Amino acid sequence: TGTLTQGCADCMPLHTLVLLASALSLSPASYAPPPRMLAPASVSRSGPVGMMGRKFENNKLKMAKTALAYAKKASYIGKKVVVAVKAGGDDPSINRQLAAVMAEANALNVPKDVVTKNIKRAMDTDTANYDELTYEAYGHGGVGLVINCLSDNKNRAVSEVNMVINKNGCKVASQGSVLFNFSPKGRLVVAKPLDEDSLLDIAIEAGCDGDVLLEPPDAEADGEAARAVVLTEAAELGAVQGALQGAGYDCSGKLVNVPLAPQEVSAEDEEANFGVIDKLEELDDVDSVEHNMALT
Repeated sequence: TGTLTQGCADCMPLHTLVLLASALSLSPASYAPPPRMLAPASVSRSGPVGMMGRKFENNKLKMAKTALAYAKKASYIGKKVVVAVKAGGDDPSINRQLAAVMAEANALNVPKDVVTKNIKRAMDTDTANYDELTYEAYGHGGVGLVINCLSDNKNRAVSEVNMVINKNGCKVASQGSVLFNFSPKGRLVVAKPLDEDSLLDIAIEAGCDGDVLLEPPDAEADGEAARAVVLTEAAELGAVQGALQGAGYDCSGKLVNVPLAPQEVSAEDEEANFGVIDKLEELDDVDSVEHNMALT
């Protein structure tokens, strides 16, 4: 079998003859089997595919938080409209409280139909009014938490807040035991760029004696439309807000609690506290949650 006959050679294609001739010319000693093919390496989950997955999940979480923040703003404005209409009627030209809420809704980019629907709802005698409620708690690492609610059902609000606090390793605090670590301030979110000189001029014209501070906005909490944040003395919030609006600066204002001495916590406690805050802010009755953590 080591030779090719002429008849066989005549009937074979040229490329087959070349391959066969090459094989016959190899002696057993010189022949080596072809190298074995290695199995393809498995794809690491920490590589590009894994990174894309984490980025997608992070984007989903960010979108969910943005949607929750918008829903909170719309709900907050709706409740304030009901309170204003119940107190002074549905005509903003007469009811200054309602006019202020409508200006605030505009600054927060809350659609007009949210205001209109809640004005109609407030005129219904069956619609309950909303009360401002404040609860206090100790979070992880001894951090103080102040939970601000605007609710039409006090029993439901306190029950749901206490449930979240207790289920997440925190402790309900007695009234005043946490708040003494905070100072009440007015906080204005301004929808137009504002510099310190302009702010001081406006505050002086408004007759304000206390300090006014200019800060950058928190994009996640204040919204993408926010351009500046102004801190005022609590008693001068209304005066500064009215002066800013009169000078062409749309803004929304509220009373906040600013920590007197931020408390250092571990990274684990910080993460756990933000988890509790997220769960509390998911409750319909909760407007906002304040803390005294010194953020890393």
